[in-house]
Amino acid sequence: MNMHIPFAADRTLLPRALIKRPRRTYTARYTFNIGQLVTFAGTTWTVVDRHPTTNGHQIYSLFRPGDIRPFRVVLGRALAAAPSDPAEADLAGLCKQRREDRIRSLLASQRGSAGA
Repeated sequence: MNMHIPFAADRTLLPRALIKRPRRTYTARYTFNIGQLVTFAGTTWTVVDRHPTTNGHQIYSLFRPGDIRPFRVVLGRALAAAPSDPAEADLAGLCKQRREDRIRSLLASQRGSAGA
């Protein structure tokens, strides 16, 4: 004879693989489209690829031809939309390049004066 009574299984005795846990699902809402120009660290980059992480963040792959490291992988919160005018977009990169050139020339002049 079988008795049908409600039975609550002790979940702590089950192996972890058999314990059913609710899964979180994140829907990816991307801020930038593939091929869009974005600003990262004062320079203009092109979005090549994008991925969501498991906790809802956005990861973007960026490309900039002629750079020392032309490919970068960046979190979406570090990016900003680039201006639609290409002259404005390159202005930030030009200012940074001029500053770096100025620093290099100062260092070269200091090295030259130290040897004299």
